[in-house]
Amino acid sequence: MPPKVLKINMAKIYIKPENNNNSNGGEKNSSDESNGSKKHKSSTRKNNIWAIKITIVTLCLSLVFSFITEITASKTNVIIAMILLLFLIAINIIFDGIGIAAASCELAPLLSMSAKKVPGAKIAVMLVKNAEKVSNICADVIGDICGIISGASTITIVIKLLSDSPNYYIFNIILSSVVAALTVGGKAFIKKIAISNSKEMILFASRIIDIFYKPKGNK
Repeated sequence: MPPKVLKINMAKIYIKPENNNNSNGGEKNSSDESNGSKKHKSSTRKNNIWAIKITIVTLCLSLVFSFITEITASKTNVIIAMILLLFLIAINIIFDGIGIAAASCELAPLLSMSAKKVPGAKIAVMLVKNAEKVSNICADVIGDICGIISGASTITIVIKLLSDSPNYYIFNIILSSVVAALTVGGKAFIKKIAISNSKEMILFASRIIDIFYKPKGNK
């Protein structure tokens, strides 16, 4: 009887080629990182340019306002100087409120109003889209300038009233404290109004700006 022959079928082994997705993914990640780095550098550059611009603008405005205030306060009587001081405090408070309103206002209602060509809505959209810069200009630039000039006006008023008194510096401290209290209290008061009525406040400011500035495409 012949021996049995066992036939063994060798299984074919397929080796799946390595997926190149990892390499492609690596290239994409590298590309994304490169784009992110470029965007970051571009953003940093824009911020630096804005900081330089706002510094120069603040210097120029401070010189102009300080000169006008010094001439006005020193050449006029005490009543006019005090009215000027109150005006500076009011400007400081109002612009601080506008900066807060721009930062807290929702964009969607303004876009709808801009599409319907509501007066001032297009400028309002611009203000809200650039809320950081608007807040910087209103709260920091104008606010700080008004604060500094208010201090100088306070000294001028005290000198006019009590220049012959040996203790005039005491009255200067008292009046400066009153000015600071009015400014801080006024800002605290308008902050709640600006947050609750941000859209109305921004539209009001935009309509005033619209008198002097017409954005492109706005008839």
